[in-house]
Amino acid sequence: MRNSWIILRTFLIAASTGVVFDWIGIFLPWLLGPMVSLLLLRQYTKIQFEWPKLLRQIGLIFLGIQIGSSFTKASIVLMWSDFPLMVLMTLSIVGVALLLSLLFMKMSGETIATSVLGSLPGGLAQMVLLSEEVASANSTVVTLMQTFRIFVVVTVVPFFTAWLPQGTHINDVSLEELSTFNLVHFVVFAILFLAFLVGMKKIHFPLPELMAPILSMAIVQFVTAHPVVEVPSIVLILSQIFVGAHLGLQLEKVRNQLSIRLFSAIVLTNLVLIAFCAGMAYILTFIHPINTFLDFFISAAPGGIAEMSITALETGADLSTVTSFHLFRIFFILLIAGPVLTYALKRWLKA
Repeated sequence: MRNSWIILRTFLIAASTGVVFDWIGIFLPWLLGPMVSLLLLRQYTKIQFEWPKLLRQIGLIFLGIQIGSSFTKASIVLMWSDFPLMVLMTLSIVGVALLLSLLFMKMSGETIATSVLGSLPGGLAQMVLLSEEVASANSTVVTLMQTFRIFVVVTVVPFFTAWLPQGTHINDVSLEELSTFNLVHFVVFAILFLAFLVGMKKIHFPLPELMAPILSMAIVQFVTAHPVVEVPSIVLILSQIFVGAHLGLQLEKVRNQLSIRLFSAIVLTNLVLIAFCAGMAYILTFIHPINTFLDFFISAAPGGIAEMSITALETGADLSTVTSFHLFRIFFILLIAGPVLTYALKRWLKA
């Protein structure tokens, strides 16, 4: 009973802050409100908070369904024309992240293994797991680096995009098309979703609750050329609150682990990386003028796919473009760059 009250109190504080942020016009209120309030209250008060993993998972599933609904047959076909740009952007960002890891190493005094694995924008859980395989890597610092990068990106990028001309892309599913709801299509989606979810959990793929519905929706809508379902606005708001509350409580007892030197290195290297992503996005608008600077900037930003997709939803950026670029980067880092660098670090440190 006590845990239930603590969870309810956590939700009420998170939701209330979202309402306040929305009322005063702060961008991404339902994500940033819970995140900022719970982070500050956890660090500077003795109030107890608790947030079940299940609520975060539910939030990610509904966000995944909404993101997946943007993958129409036409948008998936157009993605192939963006493939060279995905490769260029991903290699550029990974290359700059590796260079910044050297700067981080000089500023913080951490090992090369810690600096490299903490700087790669490949997902918190996966980078921490890789760091545990390298003896000289400090998993705690890698966790702080990855978590703080998401925090910096989630706070800086949305405020920056709020000053940009808003996109005109409509990320909602047509109501006329949804009026012809097809139960068979929905059942196929549900079966694919469960299959992907179980498979991804077995191989420890990052964010299976988000990835499984995205891929399932994309496949069904590509084959049928018909939208499956639309997530109601209130459910999207609750989903953002669920994810934002999790992010805010993720940095537990950070004051006891984070020195001024380490904090400065994390913030500086991430701001430089964000600035590089903005420059990269500006260049790509000349190479591929079909997409806007907003589309490319959110696609390049080194944040989590869930947070950047929410940003795309709020700004009117092309959600399928943003998601596809982030998906490609995740696959590249987790399947190629991460394992190769981990192997190289092991060999180099043994030499």
